[in-house]
Amino acid sequence: MRRRLALLLVLASACTESTTPAEDAGVDSGLTDSGTDAGSIDTGTDAGLVDTGTGPGDSGQPPDDAGMAPPLEGTVSAEIHVDHLGWRPTDRKVAVLVGHAGEAVEVRRIRDGAAVGAYTASATAVDEDSGDAAATVDLSALTEPGDYYLYLPTSGLRSYSFEVAETVYDIAGLAAAKSYYFQRCNHDRALPYAGDALGGHPGLGGRWVDGACHLVDGAVGAGPGSPDHGTLDLQGGWHDAGDYQKTLWGRGVPELLFAYELNPGAWRDGQLGIPEGGNGVPDLLDEVAWELDFYVRMQRPDGHFMSSLKGHAATVLSPPSASDEARVYFDTTSPSGGEWSGGGVTLTEATGNAVLSLAHAAVVYAAHDAARAATYRAAALNGWGWLSAANPANANERRLRASAAAAVLRADPNEASALAVVRAFSWQTWDGGRGSSATPSDTVVAAGAWHCLLGGGCGADTEAAIRDAAAQVIVAGAFSESGVYGGMYGGPGNGWEWSWGSNRAQSMYGANLMIAARFGILGGHGMDEVVERAQRHLHFMLGLNPLAMVYLTNMAAYGAEHSSFQIYHAWFSYTGNDGDHGNASFNGRPAAVEEPLYPYYPDDAQTSMYGPAPGLVPGGPNFYYSAGYTIPMRERPAYAYRDFSVGCEWTGSACNASSWEITEPALGYQGPFVLLASFFMSR
Repeated sequence: MRRRLALLLVLASACTESTTPAEDAGVDSGLTDSGTDAGSIDTGTDAGLVDTGTGPGDSGQPPDDAGMAPPLEGTVSAEIHVDHLGWRPTDRKVAVLVGHAGEAVEVRRIRDGAAVGAYTASATAVDEDSGDAAATVDLSALTEPGDYYLYLPTSGLRSYSFEVAETVYDIAGLAAAKSYYFQRCNHDRALPYAGDALGGHPGLGGRWVDGACHLVDGAVGAGPGSPDHGTLDLQGGWHDAGDYQKTLWGRGVPELLFAYELNPGAWRDGQLGIPEGGNGVPDLLDEVAWELDFYVRMQRPDGHFMSSLKGHAATVLSPPSASDEARVYFDTTSPSGGEWSGGGVTLTEATGNAVLSLAHAAVVYAAHDAARAATYRAAALNGWGWLSAANPANANERRLRASAAAAVLRADPNEASALAVVRAFSWQTWDGGRGSSATPSDTVVAAGAWHCLLGGGCGADTEAAIRDAAAQVIVAGAFSESGVYGGMYGGPGNGWEWSWGSNRAQSMYGANLMIAARFGILGGHGMDEVVERAQRHLHFMLGLNPLAMVYLTNMAAYGAEHSSFQIYHAWFSYTGNDGDHGNASFNGRPAAVEEPLYPYYPDDAQTSMYGPAPGLVPGGPNFYYSAGYTIPMRERPAYAYRDFSVGCEWTGSACNASSWEITEPALGYQGPFVLLASFFMSR
């Protein structure tokens, strides 16, 4: 039904004026696909059909008497903020207007143009993080599945379209999880897997095809200053971020494992369109195994894990298979400077991250792959033997050690040394951060806390301390910063969490709130209040934010055309000036995408054949951006973002662009978003 209606909408849009361009709301509200067909990947044979994307719900009725949907009223405006994917039928639904206090607002159904709801915007109030004079419109009475948009008849403006459906968030979680396939190291990206058909969506014919990259990782030697263990096989794992390094810092794995463990019904075999589909194991776990098997290879006989495998001095970086960078391992603190990125990770930190992930994986994989689970358990316990004897040198090492101990207790409840470390850690004070520096964005102490509550082996006193601290740090902390768009610590003059990688913090606010609610930690609020507060952070990531940005790459094929089309990435970004990275075929809005408000900034009007791979999470607004490029309204923390991908653009010896401070994706941003989305995906 969706393809027929989309074609009718293309015909209808041809009859409208340019002030009413069709846009892509994209998610098929008529589909209730359980995912059984997800393993059949469309290789893009429908790419010639440009889906204008209004994607009306399949109600079984024709769009109108003429057989085609009527034109949409008004002009798309970034002053009207909605979640670009939409809401589930029973969700609280609050749209935000910049200005327009007390103005009439209509909800119009795309299928037939009918006005199905009339509302009045509230008075305006200033939002701290953005400075917006924001009015709200509560659309919660809209519960009928379908595709809609908001129309302001007085101003002649309309919103991007959105959907009401139980499955509306599925594609966000699936695209974000599928993006890891495109970050695999030492693996090819081949059709049909390397296209954009996903979750019942045929896609727009995008394809990100490349041969296996960095095959030297199968026989790699030691880097400068590292102990030399000879030639090692260190294949596998994902590229860290926009570069091709593999460093054992926070790589999002604990969040992915929690996403599966806490919401297993959201994940199935065959749903991500990856090569392992159909093997009887949920695809998410297959993808995570590509990373975890690399961790096992990074372990030394005494139990510790090396810090990193790095490359530098490349003359060619894009596509990954053509990258000629020199690759070496480091069994020491990972270096920085001198073309080495991702520096400063100690062996204790690397081992803490690996043990935390592998011990958790031993629990999660036990029901699906007993042999793999046993391998992960053995590696985790061997690593714990080394880590338990280590003397933490800083807060990060101390926190990783405690959280790893909590995970180890789940893998082996008889591990006395792990219990001793857990008991000695100050959960009550959140390791000294409670009431000062600890916020709901935490990933390390929080991971250990959730392991204690899930495993039940940390002791009643420890669990009570965790519950008390989480109520203040996670729940009260989030509610204290509540704003119309979500809200995080910081504001004008002090961006705090609106800094490098703010989208990681945004996602963790929501994810930690949902986990706290799962354990009944509500901080005096009702369950519905806590869930709604968490969902604001998902809405923020999906377009209900000051810039109306969907903070995922290239999501137009799935109903979110105002998404990121330019990121700092060795494969996908800008090719000018730097001359050693990027690829013009993947930088900018794809030709098949209609986006009425693109470019978002006049200098960033690049178009491309395919755009970047879908579902990658860019860093997000960065109040502390340090380079010379103009970031409009940067003094307002939630506005400190620009959709661009230029690397340096040297001005003398100064790096004038540094887009990596804002738009570079990273594994540590990706996992938290997948975790947050998993709570709202259909089962």
